[in-house]
Amino acid sequence: MNKKQDHYKGKNILITGASRGIGKSLTMELSSLGMNVIMLSKNEIALDLIYDEIKKKYGTEPMILKCDLEDLDENKAQEIVNAISENYVSLDALINNAAVLGKMSSILDYDLKNWEKTLSTNLTSAFLLSKYMIPLLKNSKMPRLIFTSTSVAQEGKAYWGAYSVSKAGLKALSEILKEELETIPKLKVFNFNPKATRTDMRALAFPAEDPLQIKDPDQLIAYYLWMLSEESATSSRTYIEYGDKL
Repeated sequence: MNKKQDHYKGKNILITGASRGIGKSLTMELSSLGMNVIMLSKNEIALDLIYDEIKKKYGTEPMILKCDLEDLDENKAQEIVNAISENYVSLDALINNAAVLGKMSSILDYDLKNWEKTLSTNLTSAFLLSKYMIPLLKNSKMPRLIFTSTSVAQEGKAYWGAYSVSKAGLKALSEILKEELETIPKLKVFNFNPKATRTDMRALAFPAEDPLQIKDPDQLIAYYLWMLSEESATSSRTYIEYGDKL
């Protein structure tokens, strides 16, 4: 293991939406570098398969947390903290990655049930987890709060409804947390826009698109590693997007 890899070894990383797409890719890659990944998803079967694959490939055992973020409340958030605290005294990063697309329709045709589900999963859960993970993040020497963003967070887009609104809310949340938590030593808050990436959600949003023309989630890893690195400690940026020079 080289010095760069050694920097990451032993870091405790909580990833939401870890069972597929960007979350799964992150889980596999960070585990390969010796990080202790805490996988959170509602798909327990998928998490078990990823656990087995990581244990076989890398000899490490990621922690599994089954949770439907649509139903996350303060009691469940505290239960997640308690579960993590049984294994680790600190958390080096919370990667708020989980999201659902919601309904692709006009606002006038958007029903309240789908609206609330999308905002609960994408925005409210990130608010609760960020809030409740702060004590564990404070125990880290280099804590990170990372949010997965999107282009429709920067400017609302017709027919993207609650998804666009929820991601715009995450953008604001990351900016607020950056200011409010600036007294925590070395804490950095990042809002990362991966742009077009080959995921199940992308396929739902753009069914006519050729997925082979879209980049694989593994191509995003360098950005997440930079955000978790010592190099990012001096950065004044909160918003980062794929293609930016790091």
